[in-house]
Amino acid sequence: MDAFRTPTLSIFCLLPLALGVLVGCDSGGSGMDEGSVPDQISYDLSAQSNDGAAPSGVSGTVTFWRAGPDSSLVTLNLDADATVGSVSHPAHIHNNSAEEGGGVEYYLSAVNGSAPNGTSARKIGVPIEELARFDGHVNVHESPENIGNVVAQGNIGTNADGNRGDGLDFVNDRRATTYSLNASTTNGSVLSGGVESTVRLEELTSSKTLVTYTLDISGSVNDANGNSVDVAQIGHIHQESLEEAQADEPGAGGISNSEDDGFSGYLGSIAPTDTAAKSSRIIEASYDKLTGYDGYVNIHQSNANAQYVFAQGNIGANATGGGSGSSADVTVTVTNVGTSAWEVTDVSGASGVAQTGTDNPTLTLKVGTRYRFENNGGSNHPLGFQDGSSSYLLNQDGSGSLEGNSDVNYEEDSEGITFTYAQALADEVASYRCTVHSQMEGDVQN
Repeated sequence: MDAFRTPTLSIFCLLPLALGVLVGCDSGGSGMDEGSVPDQISYDLSAQSNDGAAPSGVSGTVTFWRAGPDSSLVTLNLDADATVGSVSHPAHIHNNSAEEGGGVEYYLSAVNGSAPNGTSARKIGVPIEELARFDGHVNVHESPENIGNVVAQGNIGTNADGNRGDGLDFVNDRRATTYSLNASTTNGSVLSGGVESTVRLEELTSSKTLVTYTLDISGSVNDANGNSVDVAQIGHIHQESLEEAQADEPGAGGISNSEDDGFSGYLGSIAPTDTAAKSSRIIEASYDKLTGYDGYVNIHQSNANAQYVFAQGNIGANATGGGSGSSADVTVTVTNVGTSAWEVTDVSGASGVAQTGTDNPTLTLKVGTRYRFENNGGSNHPLGFQDGSSSYLLNQDGSGSLEGNSDVNYEEDSEGITFTYAQALADEVASYRCTVHSQMEGDVQN
């Protein structure tokens, strides 16, 4: 069965999308039939009764968006009135059809049930063509505790009719900024010792920003906690600075909301089994507004125990230097091909940096440009930059000789490294490589 047959004018045309972009239902020929895939594909998620178990079910949509030549953005839009406020709803893309059942292929960001809208987002390092032809289905679960209770389900890819759309109107040279969150000890039962984390703002359109928070742990929350966790972690953008909130100043500390701030500060949730330990949500606010916002971020134990905050930090106007130290002109996403090679899956902010889709491509970097390398290879594949003698100049897994150079302004976190390609670095660098697997190495040129 093709991923797209001739669509019918159905209720799909009436469902609101999380991004506020019309689906663009098409009664004409299928894009797949013509050998092409559109920039947006939406699939119906049907409420599941679960033999009377509560909740009775949640309907919604899952949408694939072309985010680059080798990456896709996957958004969930659930009926917010039917979600359960006391929990978060884990979601996954599974193998095979819903009727056949299958294992988890991709984790999606869990939906925060207490949010005023039932949305989440996740960037996946595969092209939309691969998702459009994938033999799979999506499951949305009641909660981590009741993971066997599926509240929404729908076939995707080769197993379903998809609605076609025009995709997002991305801005040229998309910008990104990463803020550090400090660990905070709690009296809770999950990550009570605190966890250093990051919040990343990625510009999408003139009015939409992808906000991703990531816990600096190795593996899942289950791994870090040492036992099975039955709640999902949640995050919010709050009003005013962290210092003002801690001083209990009037009006400080509330969750950002549409009436006061023009956007909802509810972020996605992290399912405790998610090996990436991260979550994303699209905020309906411009990148400039958020990077200049008077606010901070809290990461909480769960919906029911939000009083336990294990990571927090200022963002926007309240961050040191307004976040400029972590902002990047160009963001390069790399991932591992087993242990044999690096692959560049996405570049935003410039062209000509690397040829995507090839193993260990040569990187062409420009002096004076600030680069962010998102390392989807994870902790098993730390990223380093070497000179001609194979000595490290920058090293995600250790130390590099230029990491203290003020012009380079090197920063690293659990998701990657950020640096300015200063002349001192350009004069010495010869290659980039995985610090563990020597065959994962490519050249760097000016």
